[in-house]
Amino acid sequence: MMIRNQKGLTITELLIGIGLSAVVISVVVAVQVQMAKQQTELTRKLDDSIDQNLAERIIFKNLNGLEVSYNNITVLDDNGNNFYDFYPDLTENVLKIRPDREFTLNLGSGQSEFFVVTQDFGAGPLLNYDPVWAYDVGADPGDPNKPASLTFSPSKSRKWISNEANGGRAGFWRDGNVLFFDTPSRIRPLKDGDVDILTPPRSPFYLGTVSPQAGDNLQNITGGVEKLFKMTQPFNGNPITSLDNFLRTLPTVGGGQTIVRARVVKIVKYYVEIDKKKKASDYETQPLVLYAAEYRSGKWVTQTMLADGVEKMVLRRDSVMKRMIYFKIHKSVKKKT
Repeated sequence: MMIRNQKGLTITELLIGIGLSAVVISVVVAVQVQMAKQQTELTRKLDDSIDQNLAERIIFKNLNGLEVSYNNITVLDDNGNNFYDFYPDLTENVLKIRPDREFTLNLGSGQSEFFVVTQDFGAGPLLNYDPVWAYDVGADPGDPNKPASLTFSPSKSRKWISNEANGGRAGFWRDGNVLFFDTPSRIRPLKDGDVDILTPPRSPFYLGTVSPQAGDNLQNITGGVEKLFKMTQPFNGNPITSLDNFLRTLPTVGGGQTIVRARVVKIVKYYVEIDKKKKASDYETQPLVLYAAEYRSGKWVTQTMLADGVEKMVLRRDSVMKRMIYFKIHKSVKKKT
């Protein structure tokens, strides 16, 4: 015969059971809350990482073909030195200057704009440009000591540049494209009768925009962007005002004809603005939005947002003897709550 306990639970046992249940529930809730916080933090970090990596991939693509920037444009770094100084033929002990370059893009202690000039490979590869293409030769003067006249012909130059059938580049002559002409020669100015080795060597160059207003000519860079470029003769500082002026003042190469190179380039500006969608009080530093814009036909167009919630972007070169550029986008750190 089975005897059942008819007493049930006492008040003490019931309170203990409720207390244990409360402890278990509180532990479960605490774990769930912590897991939710971690999940939210991981999601935020993943979103930031994807955003940052995508922006850095776009910038990396723009930095490909950066050769035309070196020694041709002036962008001062955090220490007041030109970020694009490049010495291919000297060593650091000869220069006796600071060899590294670092540029901080932000709205605080750094600068809010950074400029890049890069070759636009989508328009076609580099073109060897023969100056003969751009001129009409006059009649023989009949005197071997007198040269025949040369008349610059914009239409003839344009035809040879864009006529792909004759070795030209059909993709070059399109409205808004920026054409860059230079030579392989690298020249330094003279100082007290000697070559100034402390000045980076560079080629004379001409930069112009394809524009309907200019017709077969090239339109000079405007809108303040022209101040970036060292479009002068490297040996005497005289300005280069047109393609005709550039071709007529080419440097000699051992008495032979100088090689002229033509390519399409992109002038890109990276800049930051305050991120108005994020509360500054929620972050350790003011969150910013990183943008990129391209210069076309006298103005900045195709503004693209690369990343939001940015603290800064840092670009660095280890040495002015190397072309390598390292860059990193730093995200604003959110305050812990």
